[in-house]
Amino acid sequence: MRLSTRFALCLAVMVPLLVGLSGLLIIRLSIDDLRAERDVRLAQRMQSLQPLALTYAQREAAPARAARIRVTPTAIGEEGVYVAPARGTPLIMGTVPASLPTPVPGPVTSPDGAWRYVSTPLGVNGRRGRLWVFEQEAPLTGRISHMYRQHLIVTLIALAVGATTGLALGRFALRPLTRLTKDAAAVDVRAGEGRLTRNSRVPEIDELAGLVNGLLDRRDRAVHRTAEALETARAFAATAAHELRTPLTSMGANIALLGYPNLPPEDRGEVIRDLAGEQARVERLITMLRQLARGELMEPDSLKEVDLAALSGVAVDEATRRHAHARIVAHLPEQAIVRGWAEGLRMIVDNLLDNAAVHGVGPRGTVRIDLTVKVEGTFALLRVADDGPGMPSELHQEAFNRFSRRVGSPGSGLGLTLIHQQVVLHGGKVEIEPPGTGLSVLVQLPISWRPDGPSDGLSWLSAHQKL
Repeated sequence: MRLSTRFALCLAVMVPLLVGLSGLLIIRLSIDDLRAERDVRLAQRMQSLQPLALTYAQREAAPARAARIRVTPTAIGEEGVYVAPARGTPLIMGTVPASLPTPVPGPVTSPDGAWRYVSTPLGVNGRRGRLWVFEQEAPLTGRISHMYRQHLIVTLIALAVGATTGLALGRFALRPLTRLTKDAAAVDVRAGEGRLTRNSRVPEIDELAGLVNGLLDRRDRAVHRTAEALETARAFAATAAHELRTPLTSMGANIALLGYPNLPPEDRGEVIRDLAGEQARVERLITMLRQLARGELMEPDSLKEVDLAALSGVAVDEATRRHAHARIVAHLPEQAIVRGWAEGLRMIVDNLLDNAAVHGVGPRGTVRIDLTVKVEGTFALLRVADDGPGMPSELHQEAFNRFSRRVGSPGSGLGLTLIHQQVVLHGGKVEIEPPGTGLSVLVQLPISWRPDGPSDGLSWLSAHQKL
């Protein structure tokens, strides 16, 4: 059943019910007032007729009395007076019951109908007789019945008016909801396009539209994140298969060489060293790909306040142990709080240090690395510089692309790609500073930025190809 029909039915029931109950209450009060007025009227007539009735009773009691006019009980009228003298003929005026009731005032029923009456004695202690004043119940009963008939007609009219008005008001009241339904039908859920309007000027409808829009937004975000996860998984599988083919082929060839029985010991040792190097390369490649995939699927709930200075200090200590040939000097403030993903920020620092330690080695086999953290305005700046051979300026932008590395590089070509990914996820930017002595990479991270995913909405494969 439609809401407008329910609204009409409710009004069709409630309006006649309220009219009926209120009408019955009014009729009940009116009946009480009419009966009270009748009793007052009877009492007043009795008082006004009492002197005349007393005079009549005294004259009837006289020895010599003239002929009296007697009005029979069949006289026409709604009211009647009965004077019963102590001696003599009673006086009847109007219509009275066939038999006299008890002197106590009240209702009485006789074969000729129902009556209401009052009575009073004449003379001292009623020695002269008694006076009765009667009124028929039929006229008042007819008026009461007429009132009930009128009330029934009004209630039926209220029923029709309530149903008609309820239907009209229901359609008018539900017009914003009808419009909202049409808007909802026009929303393309699959394409994620269209939202419900919130200008109905009905707070409840606008709140409902807002809730539905919020659900649609969350659904779109969930679909988007699911698509990103599927794209990341597909990209991981495709890239891993492509990049692992070369080292695995080389490892297969070396394993085949180890099968020759007459392979000299020095050649066997060289093959084993090649196998160890290729195995380490495969392990690094898989680790970097896994980190890239984890970063791409970062959830906003994982964000928290992170002290970049303290995090960088721990990263420097561990990098110093990993790279004995590198001298790492840290320039850190007491505190540099940023909002971000602690593991992602650690990836940035670790990969900057590892990249400098691997590619910044000079002719003597050593490298000096300076790590600096400072806060400027609403940004935290992280700079890692080495005194190595550096990089030509024309390669600065290309260096952030995946698997971009120079010939003979021991790296995986994903270090700067991973750095760029995490910086973008945190709403910052990264750049290789103009050529000088060695290579200097500057990272800018906003202190209070609240990311909700990759800023360009693309997977890391396509995102870094755009650079």
